[in-house]
Amino acid sequence: MNSLIKIAQPRIPIQLTTANFDEIDHESYYTNCQFKDCTLSNTRLESVCFQHVVFINVTFDNCQFIRFECLDVTFEGCNISNNEWIGGTFHRIAFKDTKLLGTNFAESSIVDTHFDHCIGNYSSFNYASMKLVRFQDSSLIESEFFEVKWKKLDFVTCQLDRMSIMRTNLNGLNLSDSEFESLAVSINLVKGCKLNAGQALIIAHSLGILIV
Repeated sequence: MNSLIKIAQPRIPIQLTTANFDEIDHESYYTNCQFKDCTLSNTRLESVCFQHVVFINVTFDNCQFIRFECLDVTFEGCNISNNEWIGGTFHRIAFKDTKLLGTNFAESSIVDTHFDHCIGNYSSFNYASMKLVRFQDSSLIESEFFEVKWKKLDFVTCQLDRMSIMRTNLNGLNLSDSEFESLAVSINLVKGCKLNAGQALIIAHSLGILIV
């Protein structure tokens, strides 16, 4: 198993007020509260901030957030699929049992964040900056990590089939206990990536190397 990096947990107060999306607008700021069993649909907002917030069984449906901030936030059992969260700031975040199929996190800053038992197929993290981030027991089939800048990034027992990680430096990245049948990488940036024997054969074949 990958050596697990130490990730700071969201700082969530013991006492939380109950919140909803009834009055959400541009530049809304929510703190020390919990959203549960609710939905936000077909919304385009700028400069919304959630800090010290818990989302439980919440659905974001076709939402576009611009300059979005999440600080010390937990998503549990949520569905955030097919949203545009481009250029967001995500610090000390826990995504647990959450669907993020097709969601776009491009150009985001993601720090101290744990994706645990999530479904992130077709999601995009292109041009993102990641530090102290772990994907664990999650599916990232056909996801995109194009030109990602990272430091201390873990993929632990994940499904990575047909993931594209082009123009991202893989030196030191450990994929050995995750699974894929194909993986798109840049040949000049794959040196130092930690793979098991079967994965190394897959990468070699994709690069046109014949093993006899």
